[in-house]
Amino acid sequence: MVREAVTPRPRPQAVALRRTLGFWSVVLYGVGIIVGAGIYVLIGTVAARAGYGAPLAFLIAGALAALVTLSYAEFVTRFPEAAGAAAYVKEGLGSVWLSGLVGFTTVALIVLSCAAIALGSGGYAEELLGVQRLPAAAVLVLAFTALACLGVRQAVGVAALMAVLEIGGLLFVIVVGAMSGETPQRPILWTNDLVAPFGLLSGAFAAFFAYIGFESMVNLAEEVERPERTMPRALLTSIAIAALLYVGVAVVSVSVMPPAELATKPAALAAIVETALGGESVPFNALALGATANGVLIEIIAVSRLVYGMAHRGLLPAWFGVASRRTQVPVRATLVAGGITALLVVAIPFDELVVATSSLTLAVFGLVNLALYRLKRRETAADSKPMFRVPLFLPALTAVLCAALIAIGLAQ
Repeated sequence: MVREAVTPRPRPQAVALRRTLGFWSVVLYGVGIIVGAGIYVLIGTVAARAGYGAPLAFLIAGALAALVTLSYAEFVTRFPEAAGAAAYVKEGLGSVWLSGLVGFTTVALIVLSCAAIALGSGGYAEELLGVQRLPAAAVLVLAFTALACLGVRQAVGVAALMAVLEIGGLLFVIVVGAMSGETPQRPILWTNDLVAPFGLLSGAFAAFFAYIGFESMVNLAEEVERPERTMPRALLTSIAIAALLYVGVAVVSVSVMPPAELATKPAALAAIVETALGGESVPFNALALGATANGVLIEIIAVSRLVYGMAHRGLLPAWFGVASRRTQVPVRATLVAGGITALLVVAIPFDELVVATSSLTLAVFGLVNLALYRLKRRETAADSKPMFRVPLFLPALTAVLCAALIAIGLAQ
């Protein structure tokens, strides 16, 4: 008896991510993650290290972030994919294991950053609602994990709206602080921190945490329209907006309240507004809670896309690289990222999260810049050139600066 040949069923094709995001959506997403991860939760930590030099510490950190941004902008025009830094290191240094290490490190730092932001948000929830900080932070992470599973347009739309509120809140702090009539006990640009710059640079190390997020923007590359043109412009615009806001807020903060006192406040910007206005400000506390919560949402979106991209590169099990056919969202990666973040919220103190996140981030940025330097050195005149390019010396210089800042920050 001859069996009839059975034709194997074709394997279902993987679901691609949907390209729905334009320039301003990406910019607001970027500003939202940078600002939400930054000064709302970090001004006290920077003030504790840099004192009245806190504004200059934010400026130094912003300058280094801008250099790193330029390298990321070139890489994203070469390889517009969700794997981000892991893909860049693989293409530049040609090492699969190092690419995997960078990918896992990037996942870790985004999750750590998300946990730190959630704890900062819990501080504002405690101030506004009288609830305990840790449970509030954990509930927030779980709620936004569920939102991130619904769809990128919905999640990024919420993030973009909240980013507008975040910017408005920081502008409010600047205006209220400037009109308060308070003056610093010492001139901001002439302090003991400048005479002994170690404290200032240590403050810049902590302040660098406030700029984390722009690198997560590249993980949306597969969901952006015309990424080769849109992503570099969006990256640079987001960093510039964040730096201007940070320096302005830091100036008025150390003018209204001494740095030593500012460092003790779990909801520091709320304390600045209340001091400047001479009373409680419930609306601002609510806005600050929303701003920091927005950072949690965006970080969860970012880490899920990174895990998804790493799975497609073979750096993680294929199970993580599956997107929902209905929403075209990597739901599995999103749920795992949210669950781990919720556990970290209740396990690690805020200051330790900041130090770990800043150190890991600077290490990854250093490797990415080395990868770009090696890639550019290997190029020949016949190779195709990306739409956005930086000079050869810039990634080498940036890698050295990242390593130096890590050493200074960990020596504190």
